[in-house]
Amino acid sequence: MITGGFYGKKYATGFHNPFLPLDIYIPDGEPKVFDGRVYLYGSKDVFGGEYCCHKYHVYSADVEDLQHWTDHGPALASTDEYADEGIMDGVPWSDGLLWAPDVVERDGWYYLYFCLSDGTEGVAKSRKPYGPFTDARQILMNGEPIFGIDPSVLKDGEDYYYTWGQGNCHMAKLKDDMYTLDETTYAEALISHEDGCQGFHEGSSLRKIGDTYCLVYASEYTKEYPNRGGAPTKLDYAVSKNVYGPYEYRGTIIDNTGVDPSTWNNHGSIIRIKDQWYVFYHGSSGNRKYNRRARVERICVDEKNAVIAQAQMTSTGFADALDPGEQLDAAYGCQVLGGAYFTEKEGGFPMVNITSGCSVSYRYFDYGTEAQHREIELEIRALQDGTAVILVNGEKKAEIAFAPTQEDQMQKGGLTRIRGMLNGVSGKAELTIRFESQKPGELAELYRIRQAVR
Repeated sequence: MITGGFYGKKYATGFHNPFLPLDIYIPDGEPKVFDGRVYLYGSKDVFGGEYCCHKYHVYSADVEDLQHWTDHGPALASTDEYADEGIMDGVPWSDGLLWAPDVVERDGWYYLYFCLSDGTEGVAKSRKPYGPFTDARQILMNGEPIFGIDPSVLKDGEDYYYTWGQGNCHMAKLKDDMYTLDETTYAEALISHEDGCQGFHEGSSLRKIGDTYCLVYASEYTKEYPNRGGAPTKLDYAVSKNVYGPYEYRGTIIDNTGVDPSTWNNHGSIIRIKDQWYVFYHGSSGNRKYNRRARVERICVDEKNAVIAQAQMTSTGFADALDPGEQLDAAYGCQVLGGAYFTEKEGGFPMVNITSGCSVSYRYFDYGTEAQHREIELEIRALQDGTAVILVNGEKKAEIAFAPTQEDQMQKGGLTRIRGMLNGVSGKAELTIRFESQKPGELAELYRIRQAVR
């Protein structure tokens, strides 16, 4: 569902994960709450491209209704290529790609901190939390521009702490002009990727849980660390009672391994919205490091001890569970195994490269308290003979054979619907579809799932 004109588009997509429309790719998300709305500040991938583009969009939702998100349109651009969208080049010193941003409020002004692909960092401001942001300046320290990536700002009383960096997480206080860093407060490495440290890769986000400072970051930490770090697919966290540390490594908040075969990085943060804590993060698609979509999970936080339980990736976004009666795009699967992946194709978002042994899981459907008998329908493009095995909470419930017939090729551009029965399903359940065949090569493409009570 989309309402509104070019600006102020509203999307009723927060019932799923990803929680924005599937053709919108917003990685590096920093969530902030201003005046009863949660705002998502992130970079913007373009399908088929690489990391980011030359503009930002800001998205928001009422804290009372996290299922409906508004696109406020372009907030800042680093070139003139979006003039027809009403935004001109707002970064005079660079035409670089706009990478991960963050926003903080001070005295009625909203300051957008950003970094670019040439390594420079800057800030622009607006009277509105969604922009447009203007009067961009470079971030300075000792009278010189700083270089790095992934700025983040924590407002802590009257102080504003600015973190950034890759490999080492740097920090300094912002001066009153909000673009100059106080060199006397500079810390070279709050946390680090060096041997014996916290596995910091990039994407620092400094938050507070009660009176404890919590540094969220993309992590290469592994059990074998420091012998060898892993891909930074995890958002880990470290805590301290002092903003300058030392920071104690605590563990993982979310790991996006399984969202795509080529997943590489992660970036996001935590936030409390009313009485519930969430972690915002991203996941790639298209069997690439890019095409990253905004995702969210509820998390359990022990606020007294600043302990965060690791969350599992789900398909539900801000909703309690998926509605089994709803038609569901394949790309809302939260775990794909065996080399299959989600892409954009022919106006849809199918799972492709499906060979024997590939599977996709959807967490979680709510089948109600009483056992139901449901017909499940898969909309697929059959490429070879095979079987779709349907499992509910790991228990095999149905086997549905498919084959590429001439009739299939004539319906809806080669798409066909195959059906099977799920008997005796109840409660919240994980639905997994596993494809099997004796034949090598690609078996099918999965576009949509439907379930109906029978």
